[in-house]
Amino acid sequence: MKSILVPVDFSDVTVKVVKAAVYLAKAFQSHITLMHVDWTEPAPEIIDFGAGPNLVPPPVVDELDMIEVKKKKLAELEKLVTSVGLTATTIELQGPPVDEILAQAENERVDLIVIGSHHHGALYHLFEGGVTEGILRRARCPVLIVPQTEAANSGEF
Repeated sequence: MKSILVPVDFSDVTVKVVKAAVYLAKAFQSHITLMHVDWTEPAPEIIDFGAGPNLVPPPVVDELDMIEVKKKKLAELEKLVTSVGLTATTIELQGPPVDEILAQAENERVDLIVIGSHHHGALYHLFEGGVTEGILRRARCPVLIVPQTEAANSGEF
């Protein structure tokens, strides 16, 4: 196993996912690629029906600050990987997460995808599906799913 792709979303399970990938990578001296995919749909404009219809612009979010925070978090995760003697790279992409993750896995010809799972209910999966579920269904390489558990929330591994 030469390379492991680790998609991260900076949720509660992220550190546990990275630690699981590191644990596997150490045995094989694998390269780890940490990947974050940002998929934000534009906020809809709101129509105000006062005396005449007015478009109210969506709330302004300082995207530059958000980008810097994500870059900092990715750098911290990369440092976690490299601190144990492994090699790592980080990738930030924009687009539909499942498609971007699978494309990256194909382009890099990764040997394993390590991804976290969130505890969403049946209705969520019925209507929304999920990134982890989409990866599991369509990936051409093995996929390790790290569940979100109480241990993930307490920082234990």
